[in-house]
Amino acid sequence: MTTRGRARVRAGAAAALLGAFASICIVHLSACGDGTHVYLGRYYLESRDCLGTSSSLDVVAGDSKGDCAPICLIQFRPGVARSVYVATMCSPYPSAIDFDTSGVDPGCAPALAALARNDTCLSDGGSAHPNPVAPKDASPER
Repeated sequence: MTTRGRARVRAGAAAALLGAFASICIVHLSACGDGTHVYLGRYYLESRDCLGTSSSLDVVAGDSKGDCAPICLIQFRPGVARSVYVATMCSPYPSAIDFDTSGVDPGCAPALAALARNDTCLSDGGSAHPNPVAPKDASPER
């Protein structure tokens, strides 16, 4: 293939990729502009007593109403351990079939406490604002 032929193939591939990207953006924007919105929450890592960054939990009906009081959402999936999330988005909440918003799960209190202190899990194993009353490791230093 000539240099000119390779350039045409690359240009065609780039145009196809750009077209696919534009289609995805249009679909995404229309999904969020028709009376639905993405509900965001933060996953609680129980073993580390800190939170992940915000991520999408569900696309819910209705327009976003901004921030409200913190809420704990427990997600149950068959064959998988429950997941604890916290959020400050107002209702409507994600599907009651998939999420419990009653706040009675024992993981809710520590997850909400981690949210109150804005404790984000860090990649080095630590966290941004560790729980000051968490038990310290009793193993001797080496």
